[in-house]
Amino acid sequence: MDLSPTFFELQFLFAESIVRVSHLNFEEALLDFTNLYMQFPIDRSFDPTHPVWQAYLTGLRQAPERAMWTYTFYQHKRELHSPYPYGCFHYSYLPEENTIRYHFANADMSGSGPLSKERMPVRLQELKMMFAKIKKQYGDIPTVRGNSWLYNIDAYRRLFPVQYTQAMKVVDGEFQYMSLWGQFLQRDGRVHRHLADAFLSCLQKSKTIEGLASCFPYQVLSPQSPIALFYEFYEV
Repeated sequence: MDLSPTFFELQFLFAESIVRVSHLNFEEALLDFTNLYMQFPIDRSFDPTHPVWQAYLTGLRQAPERAMWTYTFYQHKRELHSPYPYGCFHYSYLPEENTIRYHFANADMSGSGPLSKERMPVRLQELKMMFAKIKKQYGDIPTVRGNSWLYNIDAYRRLFPVQYTQAMKVVDGEFQYMSLWGQFLQRDGRVHRHLADAFLSCLQKSKTIEGLASCFPYQVLSPQSPIALFYEFYEV
């Protein structure tokens, strides 16, 4: 997905709102309350002194159009990912937690919505293949954990065992991740205008960081369960 300048501008406006209600300056707010650092990409340290981040800020200070400068910098630095091995999904194993984390991205080229009823059999087959591989490699020991705004959507939840999504924790402080910001994006990387407009209207009225956080249409939710539920659900 190719992100748009409008998506970056939306994050700039959120950062400006953070500055208004906090002690942070604009560049600190960009680092702590937007997804920009992760998009260039650098790493997950969020080190304000990292040379790539500093190069970005230097250009931003001089740029006549901040969103276009950010888009250009992003295009230059972004990594073009190879297709996910399981269609719209891939996974990682966290040994320190003995946990499987899986990730979703729209790699559906059919022209239909990736979470539409028409494409649900394809998504389920992708997940079946993925969990068959996980079972072969890790057996019955790991747990499975998700982390995304997408769990607010029935079309996403129906891809997983019902027991898995019955009790989900709300995850706060995800301002630096696409697990929160992804809710504003259409399939082509453009911004959902009606969501963005409602979000910006809410920001203007909010006077605390907590109030600004509540302006996001959806919260980030995190389900977790034993992996045996998935093996049974996908019949692997």
